[in-house]
Amino acid sequence: MTTATIESEATATTLTQAINNANESQVDASWAILKYKEIGIYRKVGCLAQLLNIDFDVVLDELPQDEEGRILDYKTRHLIHDALIEVS
Repeated sequence: MTTATIESEATATTLTQAINNANESQVDASWAILKYKEIGIYRKVGCLAQLLNIDFDVVLDELPQDEEGRILDYKTRHLIHDALIEVS
């Protein structure tokens, strides 16, 4: 396993746990946020944090990032998608 793989498996535990504990309406709203194409991943994560009542800054620190600290769009979307698939 590469360092990036280990980090991505250990990341977003706050977000994925919140999704796992979400009620049906929160799951439906999370899907809508994830699929909405007019906003970027940073705003999507912010919306999800607000919806699921979790700390946005903690979630940001746990997400996959590049060397410059930017959230990796594809990996983050994939992580959220997988968590939503599990509870749907």
